Amino acid sequence: MSERHATVVGDAGRVEAWLYSLIRADAPRGADAHAASVALFDELGNPQDDRPAIHVVGTAGKGSVAASITAGLMAAGERVATHYSPHAYDLRERFTIDGVLPPWVDVIAAAGEVADAASRLEQPPTFFAATTAIAIELGRMAGVDRFVIEAGIGGRVDATNVMSRADVITVVTAIGLDHTDVLGTTVSEIAAEKAAVVRGRRHVVLGPQPDSEAIDVVYRVAGQNSVEVLDVEPTGDIRLDARATASVALGLLGYTVAEVPARLAGRFESHDIAGRRVVFDGAHNPMKLGALAETLPETAAVVVAAVGSNKPLTECAAILAAMGEVLIVTTFGPPVGEPGPRSWSMGELSGALLAAGAGRVLEATGAELAAAVENESEPGDLVVVTGSFLHLGDVRERLTASHV
Repeated sequence: MSERHATVVGDAGRVEAWLYSLIRADAPRGADAHAASVALFDELGNPQDDRPAIHVVGTAGKGSVAASITAGLMAAGERVATHYSPHAYDLRERFTIDGVLPPWVDVIAAAGEVADAASRLEQPPTFFAATTAIAIELGRMAGVDRFVIEAGIGGRVDATNVMSRADVITVVTAIGLDHTDVLGTTVSEIAAEKAAVVRGRRHVVLGPQPDSEAIDVVYRVAGQNSVEVLDVEPTGDIRLDARATASVALGLLGYTVAEVPARLAGRFESHDIAGRRVVFDGAHNPMKLGALAETLPETAAVVVAAVGSNKPLTECAAILAAMGEVLIVTTFGPPVGEPGPRSWSMGELSGALLAAGAGRVLEATGAELAAAVENESEPGDLVVVTGSFLHLGDVRERLTASHV
């Protein structure tokens, strides 16, 4: 790491500040973002191709599948660097080594290499490309045997689509409508974008799909590229589907899925807070919210929700409205005028929930959330916090601090 970049990303705070500075109004998207990622990895010497990898793409279930694959690889004796997206509470959730968060000293070193490479580019990389590169650099530094890389929103133009080895195993999880402004407005278009990563590879594991159009597209793209498709039989349970998908991918290596179920921050994460069963889940589109609703053991007494302004409000509200007896609406996002993802306003989400038939809807700022949850629930009740990863940390901190 150069001395200049050691000062830029010399401690944890500076690493995060540098990464978040890459979230900007003029940040590249689509093909331009992919080109910036390719340039970044070229500048780093393409460490992603130094060892074999498993590339997980899809709309829902990517994190659970990646975690199950990681556990299976570790049980077989491999050392593994895993890239997840997004994180819920700690930036380091995006890049684990052997299933645990790396120490900040290692993250700082890896980020320094990435920042140094980025400084030599004509165009800065995206936040997502930079975090992907940090995950790869951490794996290289640790001398892992394999990378497990969870893609972001797409496939063909995703920042993670930079691996050129033929032995990369592709895994496609459930595909649905999301990020339609970049990927296309139909399931077929989105499936084509995600399946495009199979080019130059030998195998694709196709997880259970809710839409036959996605299956047809994956088979067509795989056939055009002489890639073998391995189907995963649906189990009827989303969590078991993830393990079954991981099992087929591991089977290609002669391994089996680990017996201990993988647990990820912000994915059906359950806590006892003041006697209440509180579930934190970053479900942020209709597909993921529907999966969460199916997984809940009962109707929640309270649902705390915020929904990204780039998500379909009516469809998300329809699922949330039936999820709880009381809906507490909140918001997230940067100050007005600053770039970055933000939520629909409280009034917009409240209106959509009421239109969808929600019984009781309240609005609460961050400072009001703990009191609202306490007033609307009792010990023993189920409380669900969902709608986005971007408000989970704030809500969890407020509920825990107030012992609600």
